Amino acid sequence: MRFRRMATINDPTMAPAFSLLPELETVVRHGSGERRSEALRQITALFLRGADRFKDEHIRLFDDVFVLLINEIESQARAELSRQLAPVENSPIQVIRKLAKDEDIMVAGPVLAQSPRLVTADLVAIASAMSAEHLYAISSRAEIAEPVTDILVRRGDFAVKRKLAGNAGAKISESGFSALIRSA
Repeated sequence: MRFRRMATINDPTMAPAFSLLPELETVVRHGSGERRSEALRQITALFLRGADRFKDEHIRLFDDVFVLLINEIESQARAELSRQLAPVENSPIQVIRKLAKDEDIMVAGPVLAQSPRLVTADLVAIASAMSAEHLYAISSRAEIAEPVTDILVRRGDFAVKRKLAGNAGAKISESGFSALIRSA
């Protein structure tokens, strides 16, 4: 797979990333799991060092790289990536969505609980389809919109409902509130 070159090569903020691209393609195609995980650590560190300065085209380039790598690495490395990217305001959106939908809650949990990049539609889709552990992670977000809380109330177990009821940032509809009271 060839990476999209969205940023200009003479962009000094992206020079380290471009220097890694040929090596990265080789690692993804032929490298061991350990080499892929190391490449992911290097790319993550590079992203985190410059995240506050990157433009949208830079973020999209990182998104391509992260998505490619997470398809080829073990759960523990994906979980570490999730913990590191979750609180970042401009984390690459496709990788955030992919991490949020991971069946392993150690991977999905940090992103579901913290990522500002997940919008209501993302959370509704995930809350509608994923496990109780995923619902619990969503119920601990700082802010939760009514369409999401309605699903959490409908699908969630006692722990999810309790967490949601104690979350001051959760907007609960009248019907959701009634359902919470009935299940209490």
